[in-house]
Amino acid sequence: MNSEAAPRPRPALGWTPATVASPGGPLLICAADAFAAWTGAAHDAAYDLDPGGDYARAWSAVHPDDDDLEAAIVDFGEHGQHRGVIWEMEGEGTAEIAQTTRTAHRREAPGADSFLITRSWIPRGSTPAPRHRAAGASPAEERGTGELHLPGGRVVVAWAGLDADGTGSYADARERAESIAALARLNPPVALHREDQAGLGTILRVTPGTYRVTHGWHEGTRGRYMPSEEAQGPVRKQYEDDDWSCRWIRFTRVTGRDR
Repeated sequence: MNSEAAPRPRPALGWTPATVASPGGPLLICAADAFAAWTGAAHDAAYDLDPGGDYARAWSAVHPDDDDLEAAIVDFGEHGQHRGVIWEMEGEGTAEIAQTTRTAHRREAPGADSFLITRSWIPRGSTPAPRHRAAGASPAEERGTGELHLPGGRVVVAWAGLDADGTGSYADARERAESIAALARLNPPVALHREDQAGLGTILRVTPGTYRVTHGWHEGTRGRYMPSEEAQGPVRKQYEDDDWSCRWIRFTRVTGRDR
């Protein structure tokens, strides 16, 4: 292979109506059937966060001792049989999601399918610049996290504190798993809610296979975070090209269903 050849262009992405709200803390990305086992932010009798719960495990994955990571892999479930990706949102915010634009003649070749999750520190919709920046980032601008296997073609993106049991009223674990599986069969994206807060997760349809996970960020001239007076105040009429910051995580299919 010619090492000087131009890199293959990214597949075109289209922005979905799906969004995921985080009250603070990271997001979980995992197969929809695995999400049924996610316990979220479990608390003990004193309402302290259970260190053995999945949210505590997620937090520790991206905030290990003396370090802070953008993303990490975490295993969960009674026997650690499920795997998910934890992506740090860096505080309260709303993530937007884009997926590969499909065409009638597109072949399902490795690398042809991807989805992207991004958040920015300006009011959503103020400028398309963060979307363009994240979608068009080159591989050299991203760091690898690992791989995520999605054999069923359905993926959950949710605030890591959302426990699967809180998304509905279920008699037992079997009913919970069956109900979430039924939601996944609906026409996605399908929003996931908690009784006291809506929009904490979504279910997407993707091409079955194994996905390479990479992440990146862009820091504007004013630093990573939006000034508090803008976060709480009126929306500016105009944002300069580099007056904003964003981060993203990308999932690119590298193998088919039967890896």
